[in-house]
Amino acid sequence: MSKAALIEMFERMVLCKDASLIGHYYHPDFMLLSNGEEQDYATFLAGHRRIYASAVRYAVRYDDDSWVEEPDRVAVRLWITVQRPGEAPTEFEVLAIAQWKDGRIHRLWELTRPDWTQVAAFAHYGDPAALWKA
Repeated sequence: MSKAALIEMFERMVLCKDASLIGHYYHPDFMLLSNGEEQDYATFLAGHRRIYASAVRYAVRYDDDSWVEEPDRVAVRLWITVQRPGEAPTEFEVLAIAQWKDGRIHRLWELTRPDWTQVAAFAHYGDPAALWKA
């Protein structure tokens, strides 16, 4: 897998907020390690379904000089901007390493600044009872 596969995932799934594509891009044994917190596939899926159903908007840009590719993994520095209606956008600097298995993302290690878990736009990411529509 490659840089092109990761960019495609951002364009088709993240920017379009299409949670139905999570199974297409992420392996069933997927694990995320983000800012020291670990998530399995079910947690990742549920959190993204909640956020994608909200009015949040995304933009992504890449540090084109930072890409490092191997046959089964890719690393990149990128910025993800998140904005909810009526709020100023928040830009996250992200250092990410994605590893593929069977054509899907199997492991993802990332550091974000600011820490995405401390930002209001994702306040209900891990709350299954949340009915967040902002």
